[in-house]
Amino acid sequence: MLLLTTIILGLIWCQIISHFGASILLHRYYCHKQFNVPKWFEFIGLAMLMIAVIRTPIGWIASHRMHHHHSDTAKDPHSAKHVGFWKVLTTSWDIPNIPSRYARDLYDNEMLVFCHNYWKHIWISVWIISFAIHPYFFIGFALMPFLFAKIGFGLLNTIGHREDGGSNVPWLNFFIAGEGFHKNHHDDSKQVRLHKWDTAGWIAEKIFK
Repeated sequence: MLLLTTIILGLIWCQIISHFGASILLHRYYCHKQFNVPKWFEFIGLAMLMIAVIRTPIGWIASHRMHHHHSDTAKDPHSAKHVGFWKVLTTSWDIPNIPSRYARDLYDNEMLVFCHNYWKHIWISVWIISFAIHPYFFIGFALMPFLFAKIGFGLLNTIGHREDGGSNVPWLNFFIAGEGFHKNHHDDSKQVRLHKWDTAGWIAEKIFK
């Protein structure tokens, strides 16, 4: 019973991080500047992203901008047909070099720079402290968001790019907060709400736009 409760609460926590941390803050705000967010929201959202272990947010944002600039070509940092399906699905791809133009503005943000420099320290600290509280707390609070993010990003960059320029795959919304309408996003990266069932887009419109 305790394990089942942990899994249910963990899935709810994953959805909160997916919507507010990953979709609204990391993707729509940092990458595409679709709206402005207050500093308190940025702080909380970054804390969520560090729990989900997206590694350095500066690297994520820069690689995503690079992805949009070179979508589905050999210069796309996580194009499944060029990098390899399984590498992209498991988010084990790497980028030897990211041109500075994709990240230059990000180094003016002290919170992003802190997370960039100390993401490993934060990751290890969160896992140790949460496990010390209770193993089940660790599973729901830290491990599940980590796995959820890995699965979500992997599916988005593979299944969500079955066709050049992105594909709309509604069932992906369970993992990536409404961003399964990925072709719509590539068609217009400044569009906040991608579809009537884009839940993160709906929240962003109501709160920030």
